[in-house]
Amino acid sequence: MSQALELSEHDRSQITSADFLGLLRAELADVAREIVTEIKRAIPEYDRPERSAYDQLLRHGIGLLLASFADRDADPAAATAQRDETCRAFGHFEAVEGRTLDHLQAATRIAFHVAWRRTVIVAERERIPTSVVATTVDAMLVYLDEAVAQARLGYQQATCHADVRRREERRRLLHLILQRPAVVPEAIEDLAKSTGWWPLPAEATLVAIHPEAPCTRSALDADVLIDFDSAEPCLLVPGPLTAERQAMLHAALADASCVLGLTLPLERATHSLRWARRVLALAEEGVIPDASLIPCQNHLMTMWLLSDPPLIEELTRRHLEPLRDVSDGQRKRLVETLAESVTTRATAVDIGERLKIHPQTVRYRLRQLESYLGDSLEDADARFSLDATLRAASLYRRRRPGRRSVPGDR
Repeated sequence: MSQALELSEHDRSQITSADFLGLLRAELADVAREIVTEIKRAIPEYDRPERSAYDQLLRHGIGLLLASFADRDADPAAATAQRDETCRAFGHFEAVEGRTLDHLQAATRIAFHVAWRRTVIVAERERIPTSVVATTVDAMLVYLDEAVAQARLGYQQATCHADVRRREERRRLLHLILQRPAVVPEAIEDLAKSTGWWPLPAEATLVAIHPEAPCTRSALDADVLIDFDSAEPCLLVPGPLTAERQAMLHAALADASCVLGLTLPLERATHSLRWARRVLALAEEGVIPDASLIPCQNHLMTMWLLSDPPLIEELTRRHLEPLRDVSDGQRKRLVETLAESVTTRATAVDIGERLKIHPQTVRYRLRQLESYLGDSLEDADARFSLDATLRAASLYRRRRPGRRSVPGDR
C-alpha cells in the first residue's frame, strides 16, 4: 500500500505538488519506456534499431527530461539547465539530420500525452486532490512550452553554422548519387558544386557499415560523403582505396563491422554499395568470417553463388535426386566425395588425403556415384552446374544454426 493511501482525508488535503511529484518519480522509468515505444511507433524517422546509438540518444534524452521535471522543485536551477541543454541538443540534432522541427514537436506532444495519462492514473489511485493534479498538469504544459522553445533555439543555432548545412547537403548528395532510378546528372552536378564537392570524381568506393558499428568521424577525410544515421549506414570515398585512404578508414572504422565495396565509376556507385551490403549480410550470417574492413572483392564468387538460396535448394534437389533412396549416412559420404571430385578434378589419392580416407574407398564411392548419376558426370555443362551447386550448398551450410538447410544436407 502506498504512503498516500495511509493518509487521513485531512492529511490528504494538505498534499502539495511536491508530494505528488514524489509519487510520480517512482513511475519515471516505466513512463520513459512507454514514451519511447509510442514515439517510435508513430514517427518512422525515430524508429531505429534497439540499442543503436540513435536509440540510446532518444532514451537518454527522454529520461533526462522526465527527471528534470520531477526534480524542478528540489533544485530548480539545475533541473532547468539540464532540460535546456537536452532540448537544445535535440534541436541541433534535427538540424544536422536535415529535418524540420515537425517530428520533434510531434514527439513532444506524444510525450506529454503519455505523461498526462500516467499522472491521471496515479492521481486516481492515490486519491490526490484535484487542485494538486491541475497545478501539476499546468506545470507540465509550461515545461513543455519552454522545452520546445529551447529545442527551437538549438535548431536555429545549428542551422546558422555553414559546416552543418554543408554536411547535410552532402548527405543529400550521397543519396542522389545512390538513388535508383538514377536522377539526371545535372541535379548531382549542381548540388556537388554548391557543397564544394567538385569536380565529381570519375570513380568511387562505397563502404557498407553495420548499424551499431562505432566510427570516429573526425578521422575521415573532408571529401568523404557520410550517412551514418540511416538504417543501413554507409560512406563514399572518392576514387580508389589508396594506401592513405585505407589508413584513414582503419583509423575511423578499426573496430567496426563493415565491408569495403568495389571501386566503380561514380554512376555505378549504387552497385558497389549493394554488393558491399550483401557481403556484410553474409558475414552476419556466418557464411564468411566477420571482421572489420572486409574487402568485397574477396567474396564475389561467394556472393554470386548465394544470390538465390531457393534456386540453390532446387538445383541441389535436382542434381541429387538419384540419391534420394540412399541412407542419410551414405548420402553424406557420397556427396562429400562427389564435391571433392567435381570441384578439384583430383586423383583418388589426392581426394583420399583431403577426406582422410583410403584411395580405394574413394574409387569405390566414385563407382557408386557413376551408377547413380550416369553419364551426367561426363557432360561438361552438367558437371559445371553440379560444381556450382555443390559449392553453393557447402557455403549455404555455413549459415548459423536456425537458418534453413538445403535439401542436399538432410
